[in-house]
Amino acid sequence: MAKRKENEAGSSTGHRADALRALGVLKTATADQIQRLSSPHLTYRHTTKDTAAKRKEARTASHRGALNDLRRHGLSVDGGRTRGGEEVRLLTKDGLAAAGLELDRGPEEMGGMPESAGRSGASHAMTVNETVIAMIPPKPDLDLVAGEPAEAVAAAQAWVDAPDGIGSITSYAAEVALPSTGTWKNPGVGCAWADIALVAPEAGLPLLFIEADNCTEDASVIALKFDKYMRHFHRKAKDTDGQDKPMWRTRWSAPDPQWGDATHPPVLLVFNQVGSGPRCSR
Repeated sequence: MAKRKENEAGSSTGHRADALRALGVLKTATADQIQRLSSPHLTYRHTTKDTAAKRKEARTASHRGALNDLRRHGLSVDGGRTRGGEEVRLLTKDGLAAAGLELDRGPEEMGGMPESAGRSGASHAMTVNETVIAMIPPKPDLDLVAGEPAEAVAAAQAWVDAPDGIGSITSYAAEVALPSTGTWKNPGVGCAWADIALVAPEAGLPLLFIEADNCTEDASVIALKFDKYMRHFHRKAKDTDGQDKPMWRTRWSAPDPQWGDATHPPVLLVFNQVGSGPRCSR
């Protein structure tokens, strides 16, 4: 069957939607990360190929094609490469709008335009993405693994039998502005930016903010981030009923606090062992 001219890379509508959803949440990602999030069953295919590189090339082919077609449509752009040499993709303004439709999120919920993180290796962005994948983590559809070698089927089954993670890709948002001045759409200088916001009430987490650290920042720098969080949590704004309430409550419908005496959502700090700081060697 001939490929449609508008999708010369031969991608399917489903794979393009996968890429839009993932990039709409993560802002920047590799085809490998999009595949593991969207089609985890592909991880257990092509296992008979000679090398890990060939297996990776085969399992990510569909989503690389989707990303190439999105680029042809002006919805994504190349964003450089990770330190490991993988291509990083970003959304354009039109791509961000298209992703919002896929995620059923308004413009203010989508955040701003991502920058070319790959120019500097994208180490922090990759850590954020891997944190999201580790917290979900997506499970393969065993029906889509049927017929693969016994070892691959067993590995997929073990992953399915492992404890469930938290939420799905649509439960998360990355690079979320928490303004202490300005607005949601145009936050003031010096506001907090949550690496990840998680909304998963079905898992007992109506709202959780996550900071991912590569062990490259001093403890005092990290402490300043929490000061910015508190400035946002203390900010009041009028809600639709005309009453003043914490600004964060005008965006998220979290119930009254369930975390002891806390008057704000919890913030989770995740360390990834990349830097050479002393806390990474403990």
